[in-house]
Amino acid sequence: MEFYQFFGFFFCLFGQLLLNFPSSTAQLCRSVQSDALLQFNDSLTTKIDTDSDCDPKMTTWKNGLDCCSWDGVTCDNVTGNIIGLDLSYSCLQGTLRSNNSLFALRHLQSLNLAFNNFHSSPILPELSVFAELRHLNLSDSSFSGLVPVEISFLSKLVLLDLSWNYENLEIENTGFKIIVQNLTELRELNLDLIDMSAVSLSSFVNLSSSLTFFSVVACKLQGELPPNIFSLPNLLDLYLDDNDFTVFFPKSNWSKSLESLALSFISISGKIPDSIGEFKNLKTLYLSNCTLTGSIPSLLVNLTKLTSLYLSHNELTGHIPSFVVKLEQLMDVDLSFNNFTGVLDLGVFSTMKNLQVLRLTVELNLTYNSMNHTFPKLETLALLSCNLTEFPPFLNSLKMLRELDLSGNKIGGQIPRWFWDVGKGTLQSLDISSNLIEGGIQQFPWKEFISVDLSHNLFQGPLPIPPLPIISFLAHDNRFSGEIPSSICKLSSLKYLDLARNNLFGSIPQCLGNLTNLWMLDLSANKFEGTLPRSLDTCASLLLLNVSHNRINDTFPKWLLEALSLEFIALQFNEFHGQIDPPTVLFHPSWLYSFSISNNNLGGQWPEEYFLHWLNLVTLDLSNNRFEGPLPIPPPITQFYFSANNKIGGKVSPLICNATELRVLDLSNNSLMGTLPECLMSFSKNLSVLNLRTNMIHGVIPRKFAKDNKLRTIDLSRNRFEGTLPRMKDTFPDWLGTLPKLQVLVLRSNMFHGFVSSPREACSFSELRIFDLSNNNLSGLLPVSYIMKLTAMMYQDKRQGKPQYMGDGNYQDSVMVTMKGLELRLVKILTVFTSIDLSSNHFGGELPVYIGNLKSLKGLNFSHNNFTGYIPLSIGNLTELEWLDLSSNKFIGSIPQELADLTSLAFLNLSENQLIGPIPRGRQFNTFKSDSFAMNPRLCGFPLPETCTNNPREIAPITILRENDTGHGGWFEWRAILMGYGCGTIGGVSLGYIVLGSRKFEWLAGLLERKGANTRKKWRRNARRSYQR
Repeated sequence: MEFYQFFGFFFCLFGQLLLNFPSSTAQLCRSVQSDALLQFNDSLTTKIDTDSDCDPKMTTWKNGLDCCSWDGVTCDNVTGNIIGLDLSYSCLQGTLRSNNSLFALRHLQSLNLAFNNFHSSPILPELSVFAELRHLNLSDSSFSGLVPVEISFLSKLVLLDLSWNYENLEIENTGFKIIVQNLTELRELNLDLIDMSAVSLSSFVNLSSSLTFFSVVACKLQGELPPNIFSLPNLLDLYLDDNDFTVFFPKSNWSKSLESLALSFISISGKIPDSIGEFKNLKTLYLSNCTLTGSIPSLLVNLTKLTSLYLSHNELTGHIPSFVVKLEQLMDVDLSFNNFTGVLDLGVFSTMKNLQVLRLTVELNLTYNSMNHTFPKLETLALLSCNLTEFPPFLNSLKMLRELDLSGNKIGGQIPRWFWDVGKGTLQSLDISSNLIEGGIQQFPWKEFISVDLSHNLFQGPLPIPPLPIISFLAHDNRFSGEIPSSICKLSSLKYLDLARNNLFGSIPQCLGNLTNLWMLDLSANKFEGTLPRSLDTCASLLLLNVSHNRINDTFPKWLLEALSLEFIALQFNEFHGQIDPPTVLFHPSWLYSFSISNNNLGGQWPEEYFLHWLNLVTLDLSNNRFEGPLPIPPPITQFYFSANNKIGGKVSPLICNATELRVLDLSNNSLMGTLPECLMSFSKNLSVLNLRTNMIHGVIPRKFAKDNKLRTIDLSRNRFEGTLPRMKDTFPDWLGTLPKLQVLVLRSNMFHGFVSSPREACSFSELRIFDLSNNNLSGLLPVSYIMKLTAMMYQDKRQGKPQYMGDGNYQDSVMVTMKGLELRLVKILTVFTSIDLSSNHFGGELPVYIGNLKSLKGLNFSHNNFTGYIPLSIGNLTELEWLDLSSNKFIGSIPQELADLTSLAFLNLSENQLIGPIPRGRQFNTFKSDSFAMNPRLCGFPLPETCTNNPREIAPITILRENDTGHGGWFEWRAILMGYGCGTIGGVSLGYIVLGSRKFEWLAGLLERKGANTRKKWRRNARRSYQR
């Protein structure tokens, strides 16, 4: 009996072993699932890029073999069902469709398609068929569209990663809310770079308490971040960088489990809260670029497990606290670009034996001759803008150094010999840019070198060639000379080559075409000659080509226009010539973003066929050539369009209004004619500059402007516009009241006529800085109400620092002005520049006293009009005034002595008036020649030949009343003085003085003011009748 029991036990045991031992002939993989995988494989292609680290796993899949043995496939050992598919980094390309055989694998528990290229395929709702799915990773695979709400059906999901699909993915508020409510088992959720601008942050309250990892970097989130997110009980890693929400740290109840917190590039403002010291388990803290102020809190010392501390690019003040060095676990420290004060002894960091990364911006105490700090594990050292004047000798002791950044200091002289031994055998990256380093470089000793930045120094001599592994070589803004050595063409790994703004010459080497991995090539602002190498056509990865500001003499390289990879082409300021032919073959839409061929000698008609393929073109510059024919119409997405200084003719087509993203439109100095399309002022609410100067456009200015427009500069000068100045609701001009950003208005040299009427409602001119209506046929009185609104001309900017110009990085405003008697073009306009030019019109009446409120004025030109009365004493308040032209008017009385006190005044023209009396002496007036005062028969004194007598009748009575000049309205101030009311000149002066100086005669002041108003109305009525005749 015992024998049979033993035999039965042994038989069962042996049978169980047979079940668990795979047969050499049995296949665990089910054939239907194997077929589904092969069909899935056939629906995609495998493409290995030269710079890719991908592994084409699916190339090992062969029909007839057990699919459970295929790369990336995991099967259930018992059922044979495929439960895992990991095809990350598999070089896959293609489109996923709803009928794809992938969805037949219903037993999948893990699906990873990360780091492939699915050509903007949508994330399909069919993913919900994977009811057992626990891990789903679709990151960095070029998916696009809306994240389907059906993902919420995957209730067993533990990991969901949809990140890094480069803003092509969006998620709606309702979809996100349902997903976080239903996926209660989620532990890891990564949505980086998904457009979540529609998501309400209040839905973060529903995040699963099981979460251990949550990341929403650069998701365009807005609003106020719920503080509960810092209290999730199991959260280990929280990454919220680069969003636009407001953060309020809780005062208590922080998550005790949190190990990583990243809030960089978020405007937190204020101080780092002391409560952050409650994160006892925190290992990494990223708070860079957060506009943080105050000092580093002392409670940070409680974070004893901290390994990474990043506080760079804030506004932190005070000293770098000594307790930082007590955090013995710290490996990475970045405190650069703050406002720390005092002098830091770098030696204190040498006690941190685990330190691998150290970045500082602070005044350092370095004893150059005796320092021998030891940083046994330091791999990255960045001493940025630390006012270093020499290379610190302790660098030689850093045996593990891989990255060294000494940029933005004041290191001068030549590189010492010992420096070439720093990081020998380990150094991979060197940045010594923005210093004062001189001399030449023979060769680089570092064999593992992949990046070097020598830019913005004083290096001279021949161009040094880095070792073969180099990827980035930046040497721009130096004094390197000679030809580019052909040996540079052996750097097969090179991606970034920037040699701009040196003294290099000769021809551009043909062999640069061998650098097939090149992404950026910048040879601008040198002295290269010859032709542009056609061999560059083989650089299939080239994104940026800049050969501007050289002497390249070539026909236009048409092959550039058909290159699919190029995003930035800059050929301006060379000697390219001839015509640009239309494309001869069809080519695919390109990614071209910026195209500039200005300042060459290109002619003919621009072939607009190229615009059909440049769907991403933002900047287009065809200016300063000899292009003819009709105006080329840019692609709809274009923002900056320049075609100035060509021979383009015909009418401005209404098709230009299809470019609704335009911000700058410069068509000046052409032969455009006809009338402007009605849509031109309203087609783009982003339009900030409109320059149509010097054409032959006629008719009236369109009267419709886009709501909330951003127009900053309008220059319609030197055309044939006519009619009254444009109006809307009888205001002047109609658009000034609706153009709150307007800073430059130039309508000179047209055919405008009529009055400049006072507005019926308040208008804002607060930003206007240049106002030019010269050389028209305008008449009437100056509207005081407008002058009182020119607030940008009233306040002086006393701030010191680098000059600021109107415009931005893509365009700087320019304008033609009459300055100091000369017509000049301001290529760049200083933001402090202000001027008014109303010359060569028919304005009349007296100058309003309020002109003296415009205290920031640089130039004032009212010449060649019909102004009468006295020169207001208030002009003496214009202390910034550099030129004043009141010539060819009918001003009377004496020249105010206050003008002699304008120390900035360099040009003055008061000729051809009816001024009398002595010319003021002193300061600037001693420098003016007689031309400034000519044809005023009763003027006398230096620099005129006529000497002055002591006859009191030669002295204008206006000088008696200086004190009262700025206290009253435009007509009344001096009219009483001259009229005299039958009392003679002296009596008139006395009466005027009494009226203006005593409240007892307020009734007389009112009488005279009313009389003045009536006189004004009569004068204007007569002028209007004269005009109508």
